[in-house]
Amino acid sequence: MGHGLPMARMSSSRTGRIARLRERWHNASLKTSFMVYMLGFLVAALGLSTVTASVFAALQNEVTADAYEISGLYLVDAEANALVPARSLAIDQAGNELFVQRADDERETIPISNPPASLHVERIQAYTYSYRVETGEEGKLVLEEYFAGSSELSSYEGEDGIAVQDVPAYDARARELFDEWAAENADNPYSAFFDEGADDGAAGGGAGSSRFGDLLVSPIGYYVHSAPSEGASALSTLFGLLTFFMFPLWFGACIFAAARRFYRMRLAPGLSTLDAAASKIADQDLDFSVAYDRADELGRLAASFETMRASLAASQRALWRTAEERKRLNAAFAHDLRTPLTILKGKVELLEAHLQAGDATPEQLASSAASLAAQVERLARYVTAMSGLQKLEDRAVRPAAQPFDAVAGAVDDIGRSLCAPNRTFALSVSARCDAERPELAVDRSLVEEVAENLVGNAARFAVAHVDARMDVRDGFLVLTVEDDGPGFSPAALEQGCAPFFSETPSKDHFGLGLNIAALLCDKHGGSLALGNRAGGGARTTARFALNFPAVDNQ
Repeated sequence: MGHGLPMARMSSSRTGRIARLRERWHNASLKTSFMVYMLGFLVAALGLSTVTASVFAALQNEVTADAYEISGLYLVDAEANALVPARSLAIDQAGNELFVQRADDERETIPISNPPASLHVERIQAYTYSYRVETGEEGKLVLEEYFAGSSELSSYEGEDGIAVQDVPAYDARARELFDEWAAENADNPYSAFFDEGADDGAAGGGAGSSRFGDLLVSPIGYYVHSAPSEGASALSTLFGLLTFFMFPLWFGACIFAAARRFYRMRLAPGLSTLDAAASKIADQDLDFSVAYDRADELGRLAASFETMRASLAASQRALWRTAEERKRLNAAFAHDLRTPLTILKGKVELLEAHLQAGDATPEQLASSAASLAAQVERLARYVTAMSGLQKLEDRAVRPAAQPFDAVAGAVDDIGRSLCAPNRTFALSVSARCDAERPELAVDRSLVEEVAENLVGNAARFAVAHVDARMDVRDGFLVLTVEDDGPGFSPAALEQGCAPFFSETPSKDHFGLGLNIAALLCDKHGGSLALGNRAGGGARTTARFALNFPAVDNQ
C-alpha cells in the first residue's frame, strides 16, 4: 500500500512527458517532420537491405554449392579405369595427406572412358583453394615439392587442369615418381603407410598405392568438378545482382513510403483544409472559418487564409452596408425632393393660369418668383448635400501622430464657438489621459469634423449646457457629447444616423449631421452610438481607432 502513491506519480509523470513529446511532434515544422520521417525510413531501409542481402547471399552460396554436377575428391582406380570418390587424411602437421576411397559416399564412380561433359581434373596438391596447407619452414609438403620439380608431370597440366583421357597415364607416372622418391627418402611421412615389406593384408593397387580390402589408398589425389548448369549459373547471377541491388531497391521503396506517409499524415490534411477554403472563397461563401490544429508551416498558412477570409468578409459586409446606405440615401433624397418639386409644379401651374387669364398682378408675379427662387435654392442645397455625401465615400483617412492637448484644444474651440452665446460648453478628459497625455494617431481633420456635427446637433436641442468628454480606452479615442435637451426619441435612437432623418425638418437642416458623423467614424475604424442620459438629455459617443497600444480606463 505504501508504494501506491509513488507509482501513481511516476505513471503520471511518464504520461505527462509522453503528452509533451506528442505536442512537440504535433507542432514540429514540416522540415523537421520530414527529416524525422526520412531518418526513420532510411534506418528501416538499411536494416531491410542488410537482411535481404544476407538472405540472397546465402541463397547464392547454396545455389553455387549445388551448382556443380560433380564436385569433390577422387582417386584413380587403374583396375576399373575409373575415378572413385575419396576422402583425405592428414598424416602429419605439415599438411601431407593420404586419400582413401569412400565406399559409403553418395557420389558415383566416374568412368574415364566415358566421362561427363565439361569435367575438370586437378591434382589435389596443386588445388590450393581448399586443400593446400601452409605451415612454414618447419613443416613442408614434401610430395608437392617433389612433383613440382617434375617437368614430365607438368606437361600434362594445362590451364583447365589435366585432361580426363590423360589422367591414367598421369596417375601411373606420378606413382612411379612417388616410389622413386620414397626409396630415396626412407624417413618420408608416407613410409609407414607404403612400406615395401609390410604385409597389410591387401593386394597392391599399383605403384604408390595400396588396397585395404575394397578400399583404395594413395598419396596421389585429384579434385574433380564439372561446370555448373545454365540454370544454376543464371540463379547464381540473379542472386548476386539482387544482393548488390538490395540497398538501392529498399532505399527507393522506403523513400517512396516515407514521402507517401509524410504527405498523408502531414500535408494532405492541411492542403485539404486550404483547398476547401479556397473553393468557398472562390464561390464568395465567406461564412466559415479556416481551422487547422497544427502550428507548422501549413498551420501558419491556414491562419493567413483565415485572416484573409475575415478581411474579405469584413470588406464584403462593408460593401453591402455601403450599397444599402446608398439605397437608403437615394430613397431619402428622392423622398425629400418631392416636396420642393411639388411646390414648384404647383407654383408654375398657378402662374401659367394667371398669365393665360391675363389677371396676373405685379404683386402676384413677384410673390411667385420669390417662391420659385426659394424652392430652387432648396433644391440646390439638396444637391450640395448629396455631393458632400458622395465625396465622403471617397475620402481617405490619413492618421498621423497628434499631441493629446492639440486634439483636445481643437474640440474645445469647436464647442465654445458653436454654443456661444446662448449656451455654455465644457470639455473634460479622463484621469489617465490628464496624467499621461498620450500621443494620438488619428486623422485630426476627421475628428474635428465629427466633433462639429455632434456639438452642433447637441447645441440645437440643448436648453443651456453642452458637455463633452475625451478618453482613450481599448485602443480607441472616445469622444462623448451630451446636452440638457429633451433627448432622443425611440425613433431617433433607431434611425438617428440614417440620411435625411430629422424629427424637426427645416429648410436649413436636412438630417445629415449624425449620418455624416457615423460615416466618418466608420472610416476611422470606429463607430457612433446614440443614447440618452439618465437625468434627461441626449448622448452621442464617437469612437476612433488608434495605432498605439490601448490605454485602460481608470
